[in-house]
Amino acid sequence: MTEPQKKYNVIPGIAIAGLLLGVAALIAAIIAVIRVGDSPSDPMTGMSGMSSMSAEAMHHMEPVPIDGIKDAPSDAGGTPLKGTMRDGVMEFTLDARPVWWRIQGKQRLAAYAYNGIVPGPEIHVANGQKVRINFTNNLPVPTTVHWHGIGVPAAMDGVPGVTQKEIPPGGTFTYAFTARPAGNPSGGGTFLYHSHVDEDVQMGVGLSGAFIIDPATPAPRYAVEKTLVFSEWTADAATGRTRGVMEMEGMLPNFFTFNGKSFPDTGEIKVPAGKPVLLRLVNAGQFAHPIHLHGTAFTVIAKDGHPVPAAAQEQRDTITLSSGERADVVFTEPAGKWLLHCHIGHHLTNDGAMPGGLVTMVTAR
Repeated sequence: MTEPQKKYNVIPGIAIAGLLLGVAALIAAIIAVIRVGDSPSDPMTGMSGMSSMSAEAMHHMEPVPIDGIKDAPSDAGGTPLKGTMRDGVMEFTLDARPVWWRIQGKQRLAAYAYNGIVPGPEIHVANGQKVRINFTNNLPVPTTVHWHGIGVPAAMDGVPGVTQKEIPPGGTFTYAFTARPAGNPSGGGTFLYHSHVDEDVQMGVGLSGAFIIDPATPAPRYAVEKTLVFSEWTADAATGRTRGVMEMEGMLPNFFTFNGKSFPDTGEIKVPAGKPVLLRLVNAGQFAHPIHLHGTAFTVIAKDGHPVPAAAQEQRDTITLSSGERADVVFTEPAGKWLLHCHIGHHLTNDGAMPGGLVTMVTAR
């Protein structure tokens, strides 16, 4: 082989060696990133590489304050909110306050909670009912309430800087509207209410609740009707300190709850075997959840508070809901104990330990 030929053939070898070195460097970088947040009980450890972020962004990622917060007034979330009829208007009292919220066993987390419970109390009214919600902000930060999917006047929509000013700590606001689904004035279904200020933080630490509107035309009756609100938490298990839930290193969730509880404290849904059951599924979290039911299939009769036409209804055993989505599903179970759970393994953990998280039991007798 001539000398020019030898020089020419060396070039591919150099290129290959360079490529291998690049791959090795990439692998080392990935391992280094993974190691930043490898402690499940402290999701905040991944924050160390964020020094280039603005002061405002870093402040947004701080844990919510815990000074002076009290225990929750009740251990059950999503209980019905009682109203008072005054001159044809159903009047409700609602507030947002910081509490220590027990999610399972002795594990408590710092929460922002409507009327002190997570999820907030369920509001249930008939289509066309005039409602008035007298709201007080007892949080240490500003907030508003958004009526997700409900046809409210623009001034009642709860969007700060657009439809109203933020409600400051200690401030009040009266929301008044007629309960009708947005886009379907005679309909009814499953909706929700939640904060519209720093949603990844305020919703991520508990500020959401279900709002049910009965349709103008009477709907079928079911042996059992149950609402399941699911969400995630980013928390330090040792201290109970919580922060916003975000899809980024250091802010990923490590607790997951059905109606404010993690398995094994999610309880059970008791139903009569062979009788139709209506389950209202509400994703008040920031992540998508594929919810799977054992033992039978269900029919999706409504999505986002709007009925699915009979010809378009389908039977499924798993339905994925993204943030803010709702689904009403109907099923009958044979006798037995059947799991209802998210089908993402990580979402079945409590601070990385299985079993936990988004698991509950449907007991049919």
